[in-house]
Amino acid sequence: MGLVRKEVPSVPPAPVGSLAEALAAVPEPRRPYGWRPECPPLPLVELLQVTVAAMLCGARGQNAVAQWARERFEDCPGALEALGLPPGRRPSVATLHRVFRALDVAAFERALGAWLARTGVRPIEAVALDGKTLRGIRGADVPGVHLVAAYAHGAGEVLAQMAAPGKGQELAAAKALLADLPPAGRVVTGDALPTQRAICEQVVKAGGDYLLPIDENQPTLRREVAEAFSFLAGTCEGGTGRRRRRPDHPALAGRPGRADRRS
Repeated sequence: MGLVRKEVPSVPPAPVGSLAEALAAVPEPRRPYGWRPECPPLPLVELLQVTVAAMLCGARGQNAVAQWARERFEDCPGALEALGLPPGRRPSVATLHRVFRALDVAAFERALGAWLARTGVRPIEAVALDGKTLRGIRGADVPGVHLVAAYAHGAGEVLAQMAAPGKGQELAAAKALLADLPPAGRVVTGDALPTQRAICEQVVKAGGDYLLPIDENQPTLRREVAEAFSFLAGTCEGGTGRRRRRPDHPALAGRPGRADRRS
């Protein structure tokens, strides 16, 4: 007689606008073969709420999350119950490992980022595109992960992030990130990496603005921008390549330009 998988019990709807309501959009990855009615699996939303709370308190891994939950269980069990866990229950390392391994990470990040954007970030707050490389574990067996994140300046929160194929290949991830997090009404900042025509056009078409630096690896663009913002901008005449200083500039009023002297 084979084992039959059982669905994880559902939980009542969460209050509108709460973190629990946002996390309810994350699909349940577990289909256990069986569980006792008196000890059902911990609900996914509550497990994720405990994880978020633990990470806000400094936990950086599943062992640390489980330790944080154990300490709350021993010192203040009401704190875990406020996060939705049943009385007398807390997640173990094994439970967290099984959930995290099967979790739809992209769906979790979208749900959490959207909730942060609605509740803790102003609609016009500037957002920075930033690439980071997470260290690998177990030496060369598990390499590091390259991520591009959208970081809200004022709130100090990561609203969304995308994995890149590798270091130096973050542009595709940045484009996907901007599509998931429309920059309408925001200023997008970053280092010189996203200073590309496609990125800038995507931001502007979505109704946003950008403030990006230009490095020495784009000498032509750097020279053109320097000229465009110089007091000499717009002084080329008739395609001759000659420049004439604007006499209305306060520092040059009454002084002849090069073209005037030649004539």
